[in-house]
Amino acid sequence: MSIYLKNRLPTTSWRVYILPLRLLRLHEETCREYVMELYDQIIRDGVLKKPLLVEDRYYIVLDGHHRYAVLKMINAKLAPVFLVDYYSPIVEVYSWRNEWNVTKDMVVNAGLTGHKLPYKTSRHILKDVTIPEINIPLEELMEEPL
Repeated sequence: MSIYLKNRLPTTSWRVYILPLRLLRLHEETCREYVMELYDQIIRDGVLKKPLLVEDRYYIVLDGHHRYAVLKMINAKLAPVFLVDYYSPIVEVYSWRNEWNVTKDMVVNAGLTGHKLPYKTSRHILKDVTIPEINIPLEELMEEPL
């Protein structure tokens, strides 16, 4: 999954939050090899550079499934998330796969039921929004939520 940002304008209404990792729901499978590659990179850097993109009603991860998997591997308790109103016209969803027509309802259903879509099915695009780089130290994500 990936985020493609058009026009790169800053947002004022959406921002990064720190949420308990246990609240997040996944809608898509991951690639084990990429999780391990990303694990090595994140451990080497000692920081998480990008927040997970998460819809703000059910906390479904839209982008960042592999980062989520790494956070679980290191027993993180918290996750930095960029919350978005998923049904806003600013958020668009497409598929990386030619044979799939992915809809927002399909993504939400997969997140709520646990019947995940295959790896690299959804592709989310944010129009006119910049997701900030956060570079949050991993140790800050290990604390139990208050």
